[in-house]
Amino acid sequence: MENQPTVFSEKHRVTYYEADFTRRMTIAMMLDVIILASEDHSDNLGVGAEFVRQFGVTWVVIQYDVHINRMPVVDENITINTKSKSYNKYFAYREFTIESESGEVLMHMTGLWAAMNYKERKIASIPKETVEPFGAEKVNQVPKMPKPQKVQYNEETKQTFRVRYTDIDSNQHVNNAHYMDWMVNVLPADFLTNHTPTHFLLRYENEVKYGSTVESYYDMEEQDDGSILTKHEIMSGDSHSAIANITWRKND
Repeated sequence: MENQPTVFSEKHRVTYYEADFTRRMTIAMMLDVIILASEDHSDNLGVGAEFVRQFGVTWVVIQYDVHINRMPVVDENITINTKSKSYNKYFAYREFTIESESGEVLMHMTGLWAAMNYKERKIASIPKETVEPFGAEKVNQVPKMPKPQKVQYNEETKQTFRVRYTDIDSNQHVNNAHYMDWMVNVLPADFLTNHTPTHFLLRYENEVKYGSTVESYYDMEEQDDGSILTKHEIMSGDSHSAIANITWRKND
């Protein structure tokens, strides 16, 4: 009989500092609580960060594909559910949902992870000891994710940010959520106040180092259904660091 993926759930109350002034949780903070759930899942199975590091690797996110029905709001109690679906030699595929207290699915996300050699900072084969406890299916090829469309570079929409000490996490690279902050913060405030994200693709390309300067570019276009697509890219020098597409709907 094949192993079934273990499903891990944990509750979370949305705090004021996880939201913007519309009282909705920000995309970056939503990513933070999702990653926390995945880390707690690993710890619960005895394969947390310290265990993984024994094999000379650490987990890194390659891409997210996220569908949002509604953003959680301040003081709302939510449940984050996650399971590891499948993996092959180099990549692992994980699913997440966020649910309201009534069981409404607020968000569904799939994520693609890889193991990175801790010293060489290069993709490495996944040690079986780090994935087998999740009960995920071993496959030849994990599901492919759609690639985000590239941005049309425009110096007028560009903003520059410097990577600060507090932007770096315990894996010695920029916290994943900060990329989304850099992307969203270049959009006009009146647009963000009057629109809500419904879907986004976020792909990480290259690490950003402490002390680096990054440039955040975006362009915006209306879709046939009336939604707005914003395309984003983070550059560090000549290096493409992250690319994203976010679909927005106008608030009711």
